[in-house]
Amino acid sequence: MKRLLLAVLLSITVLVISPATVCFADQADPDSTPTVEIDMYRNLLETGDVLCLIYTNIPYAAAPDANVEEAFIWRLIDTDNVTELGSTIGYAYNDDGYGYNVFSMYFSAADALVWESDYIVRLSGNPAIFVTPPEYNWAVDVSDYSSLIASADVRAALAARILLISTDIDKRWGLGAAFSLLLETETGTVLSVYGEAFLRGAIYGLQALCPTIFRFSVGNIEVTDRTWSDEYAENLTGMYAGTWVQTAKDAGATLAGTSYDWMTILLIVGMGIAAIFAGMSLSGGDAWAGMVDGGIVLLGGARLAFFDQAFMGLIVALCWMYISAKIWGFIR
Repeated sequence: MKRLLLAVLLSITVLVISPATVCFADQADPDSTPTVEIDMYRNLLETGDVLCLIYTNIPYAAAPDANVEEAFIWRLIDTDNVTELGSTIGYAYNDDGYGYNVFSMYFSAADALVWESDYIVRLSGNPAIFVTPPEYNWAVDVSDYSSLIASADVRAALAARILLISTDIDKRWGLGAAFSLLLETETGTVLSVYGEAFLRGAIYGLQALCPTIFRFSVGNIEVTDRTWSDEYAENLTGMYAGTWVQTAKDAGATLAGTSYDWMTILLIVGMGIAAIFAGMSLSGGDAWAGMVDGGIVLLGGARLAFFDQAFMGLIVALCWMYISAKIWGFIR
């Protein structure tokens, strides 16, 4: 009895702690041979890098239990038909990834792919999903390689290709305007939020490879510090040099015993005050209108260099205090 109980306990323990294994039935092959369109681009992020873009159709009338990431793997095979250069399982965004879909493989310059080589794109079934895994091969033709070299030109060509593919997928997937992969803006056609969600998963690093197809992009902005100088003030100060106006200003400074023309300052301020009262009188006692008129006189005086810019700053501060008080209702 004890041995029986021990056996039962051991059996329960094994069932509890044993890892769960998901098993799929033997998946049927695609309804027909998959089709592909291959595009090879280089010099996108650095000189010598390569992007292999695959636009394909893996036809199934009804999506199998396993999605495309579990059932298939894409490989780029070297010219020896054996060496694997790179691989991807893609992104199952729509219909579990079957039907029309986009796949990609990016190779940095360090991977040293040979441009215009007779590589092979291979689609292989997963042995865990298929009893007899299917395999399909497509030769990368010279015509599949972009002839462009300059990075800006290559990115523009990639952008145009992705927008064209997105337009076709909209039709293939039966997407309406509300769920389209594309968005029309004032500056041109870009990816919608759905297009971004799909293609950023299908083409890893797409926003860096092709930023122009995104509605918002970030660039490296070069900011140059602005150089400030007193050149404008010096030009105003010296505008009357050698004229009778400068002679009169110097005489005013001498009369007041100051290093600056105190007499002209008093004259302009007096004219400003007179303008304030004149504006108030003409507007029925509105001090606001008077301050506007007086400000114009004072501003003109500063521009004509009848007093220094520092005094103009002081006057501006006083006017700003008045304007603030008027806005907040402290002055009626």
